[in-house]
Amino acid sequence: MSMNTIASFESATADAYQWLNEITSILRDEDRHFALQVLRGVLHALRDRLTIEQSAHLSAQLPLLIRGIYFENWDPQPLPSRDRTVEDFIDRVRPALTGYPGAEFIDAVSAVFEVLQRHVSLGEGDKIATMLPHAISTLWKLSVP
Repeated sequence: MSMNTIASFESATADAYQWLNEITSILRDEDRHFALQVLRGVLHALRDRLTIEQSAHLSAQLPLLIRGIYFENWDPQPLPSRDRTVEDFIDRVRPALTGYPGAEFIDAVSAVFEVLQRHVSLGEGDKIATMLPHAISTLWKLSVP
């Protein structure tokens, strides 16, 4: 295995930690495991809300390890979920945070949305916001840094 391959793994790990550190900073909670679970839950809920084409576009802008989390256990066959309310969206995130009673779900979703907006292109972020129902897109827009 070449040193470049190992360097790319190290870079992928560093990128993933950067995202987790940004989430912990926004939430003012240094628990990286919680940040990882929030990231996983929100990415899966978002992925299941987007079309296959839009999921592919978004995933192309995610760091390698985050992209792996994004596609973890994905079944692209069902139609995109029809979540209409923030509560519906949070219900999709909630299973990832079962070990964290009292978690502030709206804050957690907004933190992940903020990190996504920092790292995806403005055009991609706009496309995602327009594909979300109004109630959920307000969380996306509220998280603009």
